[in-house]
Amino acid sequence: MTQKTNKMKEAVLKNITQVILIVFSVVLGLYLSERIEDNKNKKEAIKLLSKIKSELKENKKLLDYWVPYHENAVKSLDSLTKNELFIEDFIKDNSTLHRIFSRGTIMGEMPANDAWDIAKSNPLIVNFEYDKLLVLSKIYKQQEATYGSFSTMIELLLSPDLNTKESAKRNLQLFKNQLQDITHRELQLVRFYNEAEMILKYQNN
Repeated sequence: MTQKTNKMKEAVLKNITQVILIVFSVVLGLYLSERIEDNKNKKEAIKLLSKIKSELKENKKLLDYWVPYHENAVKSLDSLTKNELFIEDFIKDNSTLHRIFSRGTIMGEMPANDAWDIAKSNPLIVNFEYDKLLVLSKIYKQQEATYGSFSTMIELLLSPDLNTKESAKRNLQLFKNQLQDITHRELQLVRFYNEAEMILKYQNN
């Protein structure tokens, strides 16, 4: 009787041990699988952030090129809008205004936001640290606010009454004010880029 009892105990203990080993193996497998997936997601998030950093560096270079140009254009407009001879010439020929565009255009290229748009729709963005997300959000909102009125400026330049006698002076002033507003926003955007450079730990070179 005692021998049978011992054998039963051994069998039960063996079965319990096997069950424990199976459960442990499953739990360990799930844990390792989760860790592998986490590491994969972190690596993908790093790649995603790297693309945003590259985009920001290019955007900053773009503004370094255009902001001084815009500032000079605002100064020229400020002077020309008070010059009656210039206004008379402008009424005769609206291309007179183009003398302030030494590069042939107001702005050749806008700062990009493709990498940020992709990141926003990617669940991996949850792996970004809060301070990084905050500065990125500020930058791209500022970009949108800065250049949102650019199409309005182009429409004004292409308007048939741009240089009519009744509207010429008002339109010149309006164009100057719009460009000045964009320039002020651009300067704020540059400060945000500099802030991002410190928080995201990259260098603009």
